[in-house]
Amino acid sequence: MIKKYLSKKSKVLKIILGSSTLTIIAFGIVLIPLLMLLDFFGAEVTSDGYVEGNSYYAEEYQRVLNKYLTVKNPLGYVPLSRILYFSLEDETLSWDEIYVDNLDKDTKSLIPISEVCAENKYKDFDVCNQSEIEDSEQDNEEIMKPFTIPIDLSLSTITSYYGQERIVFGNADIHFAWDLASPSQTPVYSIGDGKVKTVSFNYSQPVTNINGGAGNYIEVEYEVNDKIYVAIYGHLYPNSSKVKVGDTVSSFQELAGVSTTGYSTGDHLHIALSQDGNRVDLFNYIDFTQTLEHNIFKPGYELPSLNR
Repeated sequence: MIKKYLSKKSKVLKIILGSSTLTIIAFGIVLIPLLMLLDFFGAEVTSDGYVEGNSYYAEEYQRVLNKYLTVKNPLGYVPLSRILYFSLEDETLSWDEIYVDNLDKDTKSLIPISEVCAENKYKDFDVCNQSEIEDSEQDNEEIMKPFTIPIDLSLSTITSYYGQERIVFGNADIHFAWDLASPSQTPVYSIGDGKVKTVSFNYSQPVTNINGGAGNYIEVEYEVNDKIYVAIYGHLYPNSSKVKVGDTVSSFQELAGVSTTGYSTGDHLHIALSQDGNRVDLFNYIDFTQTLEHNIFKPGYELPSLNR
């Protein structure tokens, strides 16, 4: 459980504690159900990393993601739940500060929560008590990172993160994938060594269809340490597929180009990942030390032009 220590909560409590008995009762009757409805007393983090009620934080989270990820040399990925774990105890900490503190600068990986809590800045926090850590759903060991970036992130803007609560075309949903807005026909790459399972290109023009799902899409299966991962690359440019069903692909191999087809509001790559049939947060599994430039020396690999 992530505990919310928001300034608005303190203000309400001051009003309640400074009021008469009748006022307190009135506050209880009117406000408690409302505050519970707004998830005022706590934000649950599910086992797959989804933070309930995260729309409240979406704008600030997208800001830091784009600051540290959509650059030539990404710093690494910190999930929203990790930032809130510390921010909601001490709101004087900036999200930038927390983001940087929770990443290993050499491996560009999330630091285990117990190691972060051992640092002087955080060690006296209530959430750094061992019992809190054990109940936190925070990663306390390094996660294997078998995948690479699906697109040149320096050409992209993160418009939707994994588990984001949002409204699209007037409908509320929870987006268990990533949306990376990029110029039309920006190359999309395989995130690993795998096999193409589906190539579905039903759209011959970049058009929106609110009933069109992922639009033009490619599905690739990856086997890593006896686990089966499936990635879906969606909203692809018409006739841009460079692979067919049954092809084997490798990391950084170009699959197709970015577009806006199907249930889409503009040119972007929609990418979702599952592990053994269960949705997972792709960015937790990306090795950000591997870049396009690192792979120009692979036999037969050519770095695509970035001047679009």
